[in-house]
Amino acid sequence: MFSCDCPYCKEFESGHAEFKGANLGNRILFESKNFLVFPSIGQIVEGYLLIAPKKHYISVGGIPSALYKELESVQAKVRKVLTKNYCAPIFFEHGPASETKKAGCCVSHAHIHAVPVQLDVFPDLSKNFEFKKISSCADLKKQFEKGKPYFFLETNNCEKYLFNIPEIVPSQYIRKIIAEKIGKPVLWNWKVSPELETLVKTHEKLKAKFQ
Repeated sequence: MFSCDCPYCKEFESGHAEFKGANLGNRILFESKNFLVFPSIGQIVEGYLLIAPKKHYISVGGIPSALYKELESVQAKVRKVLTKNYCAPIFFEHGPASETKKAGCCVSHAHIHAVPVQLDVFPDLSKNFEFKKISSCADLKKQFEKGKPYFFLETNNCEKYLFNIPEIVPSQYIRKIIAEKIGKPVLWNWKVSPELETLVKTHEKLKAKFQ
């Protein structure tokens, strides 16, 4: 099932990504039964990937319970590939609860960011938001079912956290933290700084690494 207004759904159906009218071609690096892995537009660092379900769900908390085991397997594969070719990644999600409770998310199609940086953003989030440690992404479903938006974070050391956040937070909140902490603050906004050349480099480097 595709959502006609969703750019990811349009990409998955057509087989190519678009940005401001430009055809970026097929950027898919890995495909499981229900998930796709591809380089992000807005490469704050080379190797920045996204994991998204093929079907349209608004957040990871909103996917069917039966898919979490597969998602964890895909995450493990992404972690292995990025660690081998760049460094151990952090994973995060701006987790919308609805179209009005977007959690700083720009595209309302569930996606987890996988960023190969040795960086600790936990202090930046924990000082501003209540949090709890969780064991898996499946724990995000309870938050979603309560109608509450969230941030999900998995650190370089594989520790997972759920952050309770207000219904409205600044767009691309965690991306902005990462960009500032690595000394490239202008790269936080993917709409302004798409870094398409780096996207191509990421795709070229990793296209044969998921075999």
